[in-house]
Amino acid sequence: MNDVFTKHHLLGLPFDAVIHHFSRKDQHEHVHDHPFSFTTYILKGSYVERIYEIHDDGSYTFSDHHRKEGTTHFVPAKTIHEILELPDGECFTLIKPYQKEKETFFYRFEDGKVFRRKWNQRKFRMIT
Repeated sequence: MNDVFTKHHLLGLPFDAVIHHFSRKDQHEHVHDHPFSFTTYILKGSYVERIYEIHDDGSYTFSDHHRKEGTTHFVPAKTIHEILELPDGECFTLIKPYQKEKETFFYRFEDGKVFRRKWNQRKFRMIT
């Protein structure tokens, strides 16, 4: 993907999986969701992620979570998140993706407003 995040696809196992290697926080990473739900297994290291929730009135809240080595987490496709920190310097995860559910979006949060764009669009639009 880039010099701080690599993916290794594992095919032909009892299930398809992807190993992610984060070597440091990507300074250009966007807040995003995913096209599919997945289960993630933290193999080595840890990360701190911020999860956002957009409310019906357009407001949002967020919470920070330290995902530690040896833990497993289910992540719904609609989860909006970003990685804030790699406390151990790097992290390896194995994800087991499920079926595609939706398109991927990137998000911006500015002045109490939420903006998003599809992964293949350039312009962010305000969510109303």
